[in-house]
Amino acid sequence: MATSRTHSIHIKTALDADRHDALGLVLSGALPLSVFVIVHGMAEFAGTVPLFFAPFGLPGWLGAALHIATLPLLGVARWMVVEHESREGRNAGWWLVGLMAGMIALPFVVGPLDSLLLCLASMSLLLVGMATSLRVAKVSPRAALLMLPGVLWMGVSAFVGLSLVAAWAPPFGLTNGNGQS
Repeated sequence: MATSRTHSIHIKTALDADRHDALGLVLSGALPLSVFVIVHGMAEFAGTVPLFFAPFGLPGWLGAALHIATLPLLGVARWMVVEHESREGRNAGWWLVGLMAGMIALPFVVGPLDSLLLCLASMSLLLVGMATSLRVAKVSPRAALLMLPGVLWMGVSAFVGLSLVAAWAPPFGLTNGNGQS
């Protein structure tokens, strides 16, 4: 009677984004983009169009490219903090996952929002990004620096949105009918 012994690589370990090698780095950077593509495809089937932030006369595709380019940076930052295998590292990793989920969802959510709600959404995402970067900086300052372009882009978005809301909302903005009876 012969017995055979098989050696197999478990799928979970082969495609683990938390691996501490080059494949884990690539998977961590590619995973947020993959999720974005899947969400974008599902939204396309539902008839929802994403709206990306493109200020200062930039073309919309450039705003989308800048928004999407921050996702792999956040994924790599997550890989860097999870690498420390501490409670703070795991906590910061989950905060990064939440931030990535917010950044993926934001372009699909902003369509029906008015300027005030859009400003509140972008400001809350900025606050989550800042809180995440503080947690990440405690674990890995290099990972926090890697997050910096995304947080800055969220900050510009929130600042422009807040400026627009403040400019057209009383008591800051001009009102129609000043002194007219």
